[in-house]
Amino acid sequence: MKKILLSLSAIAFAACSLNAQTRYVDEVYSDEEIDIAMNIPYSENYTVLYGDIDPTTPGPQFKLDTLLADFYYPPYDATVGERPIVFVLHSGSFLPRYINNSAVGYKDDSATVEICKRFAKRGYVVMSMTYRMGWNPTSPDEDIRRSTIINAAYKGVQDLSAAIRFIKDEVVMLGNFNAIDTTKIALGGQGTGSYISAAFASLNSQDEIKIDKFRNTDGSIMVNDTIWGNRFGEGGAPGFNNTNWPGYTTDAHVSFQIGGALGDSSWIDGGEIPLIWAHSVLDPFAPYKTGIVSVPGTTLQVVEATGGYDAIKSSTAQGNNKPYQGKVMDGYTTAIHAYNEGMDGLYPIHGMANASGPYEWYDTNTIKMLPLPAATIQSILGGIRLSNPLHGKARAMTYLDSVVGYIAPRVAVSLGLVDAVGINKVNLGSNVALGPVPAKDELFIYNNWDNSDLESIEIRNLNGQVVYTQDIHAKHTKLALNLPTGMYVMHMQFNNGVGSKKFVVQ
Repeated sequence: MKKILLSLSAIAFAACSLNAQTRYVDEVYSDEEIDIAMNIPYSENYTVLYGDIDPTTPGPQFKLDTLLADFYYPPYDATVGERPIVFVLHSGSFLPRYINNSAVGYKDDSATVEICKRFAKRGYVVMSMTYRMGWNPTSPDEDIRRSTIINAAYKGVQDLSAAIRFIKDEVVMLGNFNAIDTTKIALGGQGTGSYISAAFASLNSQDEIKIDKFRNTDGSIMVNDTIWGNRFGEGGAPGFNNTNWPGYTTDAHVSFQIGGALGDSSWIDGGEIPLIWAHSVLDPFAPYKTGIVSVPGTTLQVVEATGGYDAIKSSTAQGNNKPYQGKVMDGYTTAIHAYNEGMDGLYPIHGMANASGPYEWYDTNTIKMLPLPAATIQSILGGIRLSNPLHGKARAMTYLDSVVGYIAPRVAVSLGLVDAVGINKVNLGSNVALGPVPAKDELFIYNNWDNSDLESIEIRNLNGQVVYTQDIHAKHTKLALNLPTGMYVMHMQFNNGVGSKKFVVQ
């Protein structure tokens, strides 16, 4: 199966490379045209360190961290104007690289840099950000293991919120000299970074982090927002949380994950932003469906989490993924959807040899020369063999072709940068009848397609404002209208495309 999927991905890449380039969907710039600004401070906040990070002092220690980001800028084009932005979060198990028994864990990881470049070459500004680390994965006390990693993920969500506000402050206070459109924000997580981006996309209430699953055995909550601040990084107690860049909203519009998991499926509610997920089916660390998270180099269980399969299934059921569903029909989609049970937005990476990170590569000779105990080096190399035994760069780049190639069009459609990708431009609304003409207090919809199911409609006035939405479950549907006199446009979502049609209300 591995060989089949890899060959299909290569075919998809070759097919897509023959088409005309579309900004935000395809690469329109070269590596040489991308400017990179490194180690820009964006936030200061408190990290909790444990003995595994700083063995000189036992017990948890508090440290005020300066958080850094690398920025990837495509060339400015006056005909395009402001550019959308992608926030990228690296992997690393919420511990520093190598200390986490892994070869990944910072914003300069091989695949992280390549993902950033690929989005920048498509026309996005990219902010690759660090976030606070620190938890106690080896504690014999399960409450400590669970509560410290939950708090680490929570601080990551706060740091992502601070990063978004940092950009908004730059836009307002510095005249938007980097030409960033803060109404078009995408999030991207890889591995551990996916825990953060998915949680950010799904946590819409402080109560969601206080469910029974996130309580200690004595019933106390694991995340005390009175001390640590709310999920946006606001408030809290002095010496525990800094509110960075207050006064700005904290929002985003689509989130993609590569590996990783979501803290709990109950966090997904209707009305949240779309999710897109690429996940190795046999990921040894984060469950593909729902299961226990494990940590590289240990055999200790931490917490149950929801992987890409179940997260996309739930997000789809809630209607959150409608902005892109059925609107991308390119070669990547054809190849990958043969494996995802029809769930648009899910890219399952198959194969025992692929394990969790076939899109990463490492210099094992450099790792062997690190000033670390021999046992630690062997543990790191063992983790590589487990998660990515065939870790050559050429192979990894092929996987990145298909991973980013599948994700990028859905990001672009979700942000409204393109209407659709690879879909026949026939307006499917042309074979849908609306009546009576003109309409008054009701409107009948007659779908005359045999093989195109109308799934939902959205009515907008001529100013583009949405005034009515409705899911559709039948060939013929009656809508009860209460709209002012005027002309309207009905936008239609089909299972295999989109359409629109104008009508008048009298």
